Amino acid sequence: MKHLLAAIALAAWPAFGGGAAAAAERTVTLDVYSMNCPSCPYIVRQTLARVGGVRKVVVSYRTKTAIITYDDARTGPDALTAATARIGFPSKVVKTEGSS
Repeated sequence: MKHLLAAIALAAWPAFGGGAAAAAERTVTLDVYSMNCPSCPYIVRQTLARVGGVRKVVVSYRTKTAIITYDDARTGPDALTAATARIGFPSKVVKTEGSS
């Protein structure tokens, strides 16, 4: 019983090697070259914000880019580009960054 409780506590506490410790916050910049009207960034931003794991989205009509901060344990660049493509805004990854 003592070992079972220790294993449960270890898995639940990320500082001791639990599953959540492997997740990292990452940022990706997407080129959303098909945005051609002022309302496009709003649509793209709302769509990306609904993807599970996304923490922050900044979309620029001027540069036709979207900068997304996300939890890499829940989503990734492929899911983000697929989300924009589904709504008619194909995108491609320009840059990725990881942070702690």
